[in-house]
Amino acid sequence: MSDWIHPTKYVLDESTSNGFDSQKRRFYSTGLVLNNSMTSGKIDFVPINWKRVNWYACGPTVYDSAHLGHARNYVSFDIIRRVLEDYFGYEVNLVMNITDIDDKIINRSKEQNRENYLDLAREFETEFFEDMKRLNVKLPDVVTRVSEFVPEIIEFISKIISRKYAYESEGSVYFDVEAFRNSNKHVYGRMEPNSVATASNTLEGEDEVGVHSKEKRSPLDFALWKKVKGDEPSWESPWGRGRPGWHIECSVMASHTLGFPIDIHSGGIDLRFPHHDNELAQTEAYYDKIQWVNYFLHSGHLHIHGSKMSKSLKNFTTIRDILKVYSPRQTRMLFLLHKWDTPMNYSPETSFQEAIAVDKIFINFFANVRARLRNFSFGSSLRNDEDAEKLRIEIENSIKLVDEYLCDNVNTPEVIQTLKQLVSQANTYMNSKTDNQLVHTLLNRCAKFVYRILFIFGLCNDRDRLNYGEDSQSNNGAIEDLAGNYIEIIGGLRGHVKDESKRLLSAAKKERKANPKTGDKSDKDFVDEVLDSSFSLLSICDQVRDKQLPKLNIVLEDGPDGTFVWKSIPSCDNPQN
Repeated sequence: MSDWIHPTKYVLDESTSNGFDSQKRRFYSTGLVLNNSMTSGKIDFVPINWKRVNWYACGPTVYDSAHLGHARNYVSFDIIRRVLEDYFGYEVNLVMNITDIDDKIINRSKEQNRENYLDLAREFETEFFEDMKRLNVKLPDVVTRVSEFVPEIIEFISKIISRKYAYESEGSVYFDVEAFRNSNKHVYGRMEPNSVATASNTLEGEDEVGVHSKEKRSPLDFALWKKVKGDEPSWESPWGRGRPGWHIECSVMASHTLGFPIDIHSGGIDLRFPHHDNELAQTEAYYDKIQWVNYFLHSGHLHIHGSKMSKSLKNFTTIRDILKVYSPRQTRMLFLLHKWDTPMNYSPETSFQEAIAVDKIFINFFANVRARLRNFSFGSSLRNDEDAEKLRIEIENSIKLVDEYLCDNVNTPEVIQTLKQLVSQANTYMNSKTDNQLVHTLLNRCAKFVYRILFIFGLCNDRDRLNYGEDSQSNNGAIEDLAGNYIEIIGGLRGHVKDESKRLLSAAKKERKANPKTGDKSDKDFVDEVLDSSFSLLSICDQVRDKQLPKLNIVLEDGPDGTFVWKSIPSCDNPQN
């Protein structure tokens, strides 16, 4: 058996070429390398068919609410998908399954005295997609349910039996691992060969943990079709009533929708063995070909208190509970600050603090940029001085570094760090310049670059408006567009009132100082009244700035010589809300 075959060397035939001419293939390479479990390391990413990327993602088993560990998996792969599409220019076709036939679903339905197990599955499927929408995870291009593919599963199993890679035993069908190994064509346990020696690992991948069946020829053999038990859901098949095994479901749905081979298959690291290794074996047995998947991507575990977060350990926090405390944007930022393919240690007390701090850096940066760009006029400087040239060089270096980090296995923590450094340099530049000294075109270029990358990461919803910090339901962008002129009028009026109040206050103070004991009582009362009114007007101006405008998510900052700038802030970051 040969090692992993590079896609550029992969030989296709017309029956498995997904509708394109395999003899005239061109290859689209961007410099991107991905950590591929098929090669146990990073390898350059090249799709089979030019820019087209066929991707199958293992979806949820819908018997309970999704938790933060699930969020880490689906958000991480959503980020990679967005980077492939919006940065590298690939055309991704993503298929995700819903496992709605499973022991856990059946048992939970019985516990709740439900008549139809699919009612439970649909309930949690709906909840899952609602959670994904809130996290700004893009919908798959195709969603498949196991319950809708049973006829195809039966046909798939029959084909494997006909190729002598599976056998029927007492109403169940098992994959024959030894026959597969002895074919001189295939390898079993390609991604985790060391785990194959431990039969218990294989059993833990089955629906019923730790059950040894006398029906199997070898402990390594696994169920493709499970004989009906009691009143559980079942379907007619050539081997009697039963239902699909766990591993076969993904093989069938991925093959039916994407064919052979596929570019990317993804899932959590806990699925690598036995689930994904068994998927490979089944599908390669069905086609009797090698290397069904070119790139297997596995996201790292989310650990809490030293253990994997999981439903079985009952140490999980649901996505819905997390989003009651933290925003979807802060949750995505949490995952961006960690490499997608390494374990992540989560602490309920501290993990979000860095994400919140980084998020605020970008919120404040874009609020300041919008405020400064609002005052742009062609009377301002257009030529770079020494400070502007430093910022220009920093922008160029950041563009280069971001590209290097994205090409290196989509290294988002380093990208975020690079953007933070660029933002710091830009803030220093803005703080050192008046509006007339600021090279607005340079600042705009800097902000647009930072915003573009954050948009690609799914942290923003509008491609062009620099409105970082706004979730899809917010209307702050509309405030800037529709109410900007009114805010300028209010700010200008407030400035005039302040100036006149200060002038009257100064005049009244001079009058009192010049004539402390002379003049009649009415003159003194008038001076006191002017003083009181001036103080009141200044207090009202401060209330507009400090109380009234913040209620509309507007921050107004006074500058020198009666100038001011205003910024819109996200409602979720407004302390008055």
